[in-house]
Amino acid sequence: MKVMLNQDVRRNLRGAPVNNRGLGAVALLALAACGLMTPSAAIESSPSLRDVSASLMQAAECMATIARAVPGVTDVQITVSGERGGAYPVLEFRSVDAFGRRRFTELSLFEISGANDAYVFDKADIEGDPVANRLLPEWKRRCQAGMGVITSEPGL
Repeated sequence: MKVMLNQDVRRNLRGAPVNNRGLGAVALLALAACGLMTPSAAIESSPSLRDVSASLMQAAECMATIARAVPGVTDVQITVSGERGGAYPVLEFRSVDAFGRRRFTELSLFEISGANDAYVFDKADIEGDPVANRLLPEWKRRCQAGMGVITSEPGL
């Protein structure tokens, strides 16, 4: 790819030091000046909270509220993943287990018709996670959220 720089950019780069560390910065400056690096392009294609159904988001917020009440659980947040039309909330939090090890937990929440619970997250998301396993009965009772085995393979 050939990038043509305008006169101002060339003039500013002419005096820039070029060494192993400075070369990357010079390249980034050149790309930004040419308009080739647009951070908004990635943001525009990302799903947002508006792309998640209200009931599914409400279940994720319910689960987050319960997680926030647990001593030692920090950085509780809900992000959105997937694609527009198929977006889903992801509950994230940090905790410390009984041995002092830090854990990061991430639960993707889905609405699956025919499931026992209204909202389902993958069993693999909480395997070996003492905090999430302790919260499971409360999530099920208050948020109608339970675990299941989620796979893309039919019949598994």
